[in-house]
Amino acid sequence: MRTCLLVITILGSLTTILTHVTFTNLKCATKDIKFANFSKCYIKAVNRTHKYIDLHVNLYQKIVDNATVKVKFMRQDHGYKPFFVDVTVDACKFLKNQRQPMVKMIFDAYKSSSNLNHTCPYNHDLIVDHLWTGNLEGELLKNLPLKNGDYAIFSEWSAHNIVRAIINIYIRIINN
Repeated sequence: MRTCLLVITILGSLTTILTHVTFTNLKCATKDIKFANFSKCYIKAVNRTHKYIDLHVNLYQKIVDNATVKVKFMRQDHGYKPFFVDVTVDACKFLKNQRQPMVKMIFDAYKSSSNLNHTCPYNHDLIVDHLWTGNLEGELLKNLPLKNGDYAIFSEWSAHNIVRAIINIYIRIINN
């Protein structure tokens, strides 16, 4: 799998693809309201072409030192169906040593808009503030050859091996 991702990265770096991304929907759900709750979960339109995401998760159990994130990349084709590799990552290990290239590309897209940019433990609320569509258009999608269409990023956030929250981000990609 690493070889496949390396080949995609190398081939993608040979050409730059001009891609426009638009957030179309955002769904947040808490599986355990005693553990956490979303006080913000919305998309805000700045103008007709640019939008951003705001998330604010209130943590009620303040010490999180064991976190796992499972991400599925989906494409709309008569329902959302998987089209790329599912990624499961131990977030605490990754933040200590960022050696997984696919996960690092995703992390780099939101780290400047978030307070999720340090190693475990997390003893504060989790915030993603003004995640612009330009963050995704930049380093994440400029080298990936994706067809025009509707896509989704489904993610499950676990702490201590129990799923605590689900965040689904829906996007539309238009190649210029």
